[in-house]
Amino acid sequence: MTAPGPGNDESETSTKRLPPPRSLDVVVVDDELGSRRAIDRAVRFLGHSTRLAESGEHALRLLAEQRPHVVIADWEMPGMTGPELCKLARELRVSPDEARYTYFILLTGHDDHEHMLEGMEAGADDFQRKPFDLAELEARLLAAARVVAHHEELVVEAAKLRRESRRHYVDAHTDALTGIRNRRALDDDLAQLFARATRYDHRYAIAICDIDHFKAYNDALGHLAGDQALCRVAEVLETTVRSSDAVYRFGGEEFVVLFPEQSLDQATLAMDRVRVAVEQLAIPGPSGVLTVSAGVAEVAPGQDRGAAEWLARADAALYGAKADGRNRVEAMPVEV
Repeated sequence: MTAPGPGNDESETSTKRLPPPRSLDVVVVDDELGSRRAIDRAVRFLGHSTRLAESGEHALRLLAEQRPHVVIADWEMPGMTGPELCKLARELRVSPDEARYTYFILLTGHDDHEHMLEGMEAGADDFQRKPFDLAELEARLLAAARVVAHHEELVVEAAKLRRESRRHYVDAHTDALTGIRNRRALDDDLAQLFARATRYDHRYAIAICDIDHFKAYNDALGHLAGDQALCRVAEVLETTVRSSDAVYRFGGEEFVVLFPEQSLDQATLAMDRVRVAVEQLAIPGPSGVLTVSAGVAEVAPGQDRGAAEWLARADAALYGAKADGRNRVEAMPVEV
C-alpha cells in the first residue's frame, strides 16, 4: 500500500483502519514542502499526531520544547543533515526521570552498508526508504511504539528503585523510636564534618546530652514511660537548636548535637537552652522532674587526631557535668 496522495487526507480516504496500539507524538523533518506534507498525512493517517519542521535547526527547537516519541528526518537537508540532527538530539540533556525515549528514523534513498553504519553511529534507530511505502512506515512506527513503551517501563522501574533505595537509606539512618538521626548517621556525618573543619579551619562544636538518672526513671515508671520521655527530650532538642544543627540519638538515653560554624561558647549557650526547656517540661520522676546534663567541645584541628577524639572530649565534659551535680552544661575548652 502506498501513502495517501498529495490531495488526500485521513477524512477523505474510505479505508477503515483500526487505531494503533498507542498514539505517538511524531516530529517530521524535511526541507521539501511536498515530501514533508506527504509524510505528515501518512503519519496522521496511521493514527499519530505530528509536528512539522522544515530544517534540523527548527527540529531541535521543537525537541527542546517537548521531547517527541519519534523523529522522522530526511537524511540530506541544507545546513544540518539528518544524522547531524540525530547526534545533537541524542546530546540533549534529559533528567533521570525522563520517561520518553525518542525513536529516530532517517529517510534515505541509500541502502549501502557504509551509509547505514553512519546513521547508526549518529544514534539512529531505524531507516525508511524514499520514496516511502505506507505499509513499511506503519511497521517502522509499530516498532517505535514498542521501543518507546519498553523504555518508559524501564524508567518507571528505575525511579521506583531509586525511591526504595532512598527510603532504605533514610530508614537505616533514622532512630526508630524518636524519628531523629541515629548512631549510623552520626558516624557518617561526624567524619565529614571533622574533615571539613580540619581542612578549612572552620569552627564546629559538638555536644553530648544525657538524661539524668534515666535508669532509675525506667525502673520506677516502666519502659513505656521511658520511651515517651526519650521522644519528648528528642523533640525539645530538635525544636530548640538551629535548623542547621543536627540532632542524633547516640544510644540509650544519650543524644548528640553537631553545631556547624558555632564556637564553644555559642554551642554551650544553645545546650543550656535545651537544658532549661527539658526541665520546664516538668516530666515527673522518682526524685523530681526529669533533667539533662550535657558536655560540649569545639573541634581542635591541631590536637584532635580524628572525630573520635573530638567526641571523647565532649564526653569528658559530660562526665564533669554529672560529677558536679547534674542538670548542667559543661564545656571542654581547647588546651593551648
